[in-house]
Amino acid sequence: MDLEDDGSIRVIVDDDPDDTVTTSPDGTIEVKLPDGGVSVKFGAAAVPEKADDPKKFYRNLADDIGDERLGQIAEELLEQIQADDNSRAQTLTNHANGLTLTGLQLEPPKSGVGDSASPSEGGMSVVTNPLMLDATLRSWANSSSELLPADGPCKIEDESDQETDAMDDLAEAYQRDMNYFLTTIASEYYPDTQHMLLWSTTFKGAGIKKVFVDPQLRRPSSQSVDLKDFIVSDTTKDLKSCQRLTHQITMRPSVLKRLQMRKYYRDIKMAPASAPQKNVVEQKIDDIQGTSPNNIDTRPEDMPFTLYETQCELNLPQYAPKEFGDREIALPFLVTIEKDSRTILALRRDWKPEDEDCTRKQMYVKYPYIPGPGFYGTGLLNVLGNSSAALTAAWRLCLDAGMAANFPGGVVAEMGGRQKTSTLRPSIFEFTPIQTNGKPIGDVLGQLPFHDLTPGLLGLIDKITEQCKAAGGAIEVPVKEGVKDIPVGTMLAYIEQAAQIMLAAHKGMHGAQSEELGLIADLFREEPESFWRMNKKRKGFWNEEKLFQALDAYNLVPKSDPNIPSHVHRILKATALIQLGEVPMFAGRLDPDEILRRVLRAMKEDPTGLQIKPAPQQPQPSPDMIKAQNDAKKADASMLKVQVDAAKVATEAQDRQAELAGEERVETLRLAQTSIAHAADNKKAAADTAHKAATHGLAVAQAVHDASMDHAEHALDVHQALNPPPMAPDVTGGGAEST
Repeated sequence: MDLEDDGSIRVIVDDDPDDTVTTSPDGTIEVKLPDGGVSVKFGAAAVPEKADDPKKFYRNLADDIGDERLGQIAEELLEQIQADDNSRAQTLTNHANGLTLTGLQLEPPKSGVGDSASPSEGGMSVVTNPLMLDATLRSWANSSSELLPADGPCKIEDESDQETDAMDDLAEAYQRDMNYFLTTIASEYYPDTQHMLLWSTTFKGAGIKKVFVDPQLRRPSSQSVDLKDFIVSDTTKDLKSCQRLTHQITMRPSVLKRLQMRKYYRDIKMAPASAPQKNVVEQKIDDIQGTSPNNIDTRPEDMPFTLYETQCELNLPQYAPKEFGDREIALPFLVTIEKDSRTILALRRDWKPEDEDCTRKQMYVKYPYIPGPGFYGTGLLNVLGNSSAALTAAWRLCLDAGMAANFPGGVVAEMGGRQKTSTLRPSIFEFTPIQTNGKPIGDVLGQLPFHDLTPGLLGLIDKITEQCKAAGGAIEVPVKEGVKDIPVGTMLAYIEQAAQIMLAAHKGMHGAQSEELGLIADLFREEPESFWRMNKKRKGFWNEEKLFQALDAYNLVPKSDPNIPSHVHRILKATALIQLGEVPMFAGRLDPDEILRRVLRAMKEDPTGLQIKPAPQQPQPSPDMIKAQNDAKKADASMLKVQVDAAKVATEAQDRQAELAGEERVETLRLAQTSIAHAADNKKAAADTAHKAATHGLAVAQAVHDASMDHAEHALDVHQALNPPPMAPDVTGGGAEST
C-alpha cells in the first residue's frame, strides 16, 4: 500500500498466496506461527447462513465439520445418553414384569412329577388373572373409538374473520383432505396410534409420537416411539424440560444406504453392525411372541444398525446467530450417531429459521394417562400391577388346593418303600398292589391334611377384584331388573362419578392429539406439495398459496370432545336433551330441529333421508300490503264483534228461557213433594167423610121409612074408620063381603 501525491491510497495485491492462514469449511482458522507452531481457532471465521432457504438452513452440517470435532461430539453425547439410559433401568424392569402379569405368554401347566418346576417351587398351576389385561383393553378400546373415528380424526377451528363462500369451500376442503391424508395417504397413522394407545399410554402410562418429515416418504409423518426406544433422564417431568431427547432407531443396512444416497446422512462407508443388545423389555416381548432373542441365523452384513437420534444442545458458534456465538451459548441441534462405530451421520440445526430465540423445535408429543413421579408417567401397570399379582397368586392357590383335595399326596412308611415306586396313581376302576409287610395299609400310608377352598379366600378375591375395577376406572352400567326406570340424570351422575379417572385421562390424550395435529399441519409448510401429491381426487385444486392460506386461517383440532370420554356419556346426554325438550316449561325455548341434529350427531347416525325439510318461508309483504292486511283484520274484528254481540243476546234469551223452565220444574217438584207428604192424611179424611156421609144417609133413609110407615098406618086407620067392616054372615049360607 503506497500513498500517492494527490493524497489517495494505492493498494498493491501480490500474486503469491499467504499460506500462513488456512480456513476450513467449518470455519476453523489455522495460523502458522513463526516458531513453527500452529494456532487453531474453531468457528472463528464462519458466517451463519441466512434463513431465506429452509432446506439450506437444515442441511447436514456434519459434512462441513472435521472428523476430529465430530468424534469429540459423539463421545460426549454417547456418554450422556448412556447415563440417561441407566437412569431408567428400573422403569424397564417394571415394564417387563408388567407384561408377565398380562398372561399373554402361554405356559403349559406343571405336572408336578418329574417336572423341573416342582410344586414345592410355587405350585402346579400357572394361570394368570386377567384383571389388568381386561382393564387395559377396555380403556384402550374407549380411547381408540373416541380419538380415531372412521371418517378421520380432525376438524377445523375457524379463526378467520372472513365469512365468504370461497373461505367456506376452502375450510371444507382443508378438513376433508387432511382427514384423507391421515386415513389413506398416511395409512400407518391409525394402526400405529392404536398400538401406542394400548401398550404405551394405557398400559405403561405415557405414549410418545414423533412428528417429522420422513426422508424416505418425503412427506410429514407421525410415528409412535416405544418407551423402550425413547431415552430421556427419568428425573425430568416433561418433554420441554428435558436436556436431551434420544430416539433409538433400528435401521436395516439397505435403508441406511438409501438415506446416504439422498444426502440425508453422510455418505461414508459403514462397517457391518454387530448384534444389538436387547433390554429386558425386548427380551420379554420375544418370549411372549415366541421369537428367538438372538439373531443367530442372521448374516453379519444383514445385521441392523442401531442409531441414536438425539435432540441436544451443542456449542457450535460457527453455526449460531452472532449474539449467541459470541457468548458461546449452546443451542439446540439434532444429531444422529451410529452406536457401534460411534460415528456421527448427521448434525442439523434444531430451531426454526425465523425464530430469533433459537428455541428447540418440537418433534415429540407425549400422550399421558396418569401423571407419574417421573417422566414415563403412571399406567394401569402401576395402578393394578400389585393387585393383579395378588389375584394371580390367589387363583393359583385355589387351583392347587382343589387339585390337592381331589388328588392328595401323602407320606409312606420306610417299610412300605420296598415296592418299585412310591408314586401310586391308579386309574379309574383299578387297584395297585403294594407291600405292607403284614401291617394294616393305614399304618403304611398317610395322607397330608389338604383342604378345599375356604369361603374367606373366595370373599377376599371378590373384594380385591371389586376394588381394582374401581381403581382402574371401569364403568358398569346397571341394567339388571328393577333399575330400568332410573331417570337419565341419575344414571348420568352415576356414570360420571364412576368415570372420573377415564375422563381425566381422556382430556390429557385429547390435548396431546390437538398438539400433534398442529405439528403435522405446520410441517406442510416445509413440504407443501406432499399435501396433495398423492390425492388424485383433488388434483388441480390445491397450490402452495391456497394451502398456506388455509394453514393461516384454520387450526386443526380433534373431533373428540374433551368433556365426553365415552359413547355412553354422549348417548345419555342426548337422551337428557330430548327429555328437556319435552318439559312444558322449555318447550317454546328450545329448537326441536337443533335437538334432532344433536341427537343424530351423538348417535353417529347419518341424517340423510331421516329429516323432513321445513316448508319454505313466504316472502316479506310490502308496506301497502301490510296496511291492507291490517285494515282487513280490523274489519274482520268489527264484524266478529257484531256477531259476538248478536250471539250474546241470543244466548241471554236462551238462558232466560232455560231459567224459567228450570223454575217451573222446581215448583213442580215441590208440589209433588207436598202431595206425596199429605197423601196419607187426605186419604184418611176422605174415608172419614165417606163414613159420615154413609151414616147420615142411613139415618135419613130410616127417617123416611119411619115417616112412610106412620103415614101408611094413618091412612089405614082413616080408611077403616070410614069404611067399617060388614057383619059376618051366617055360617051356613053367607059369604064374605068384599071391600
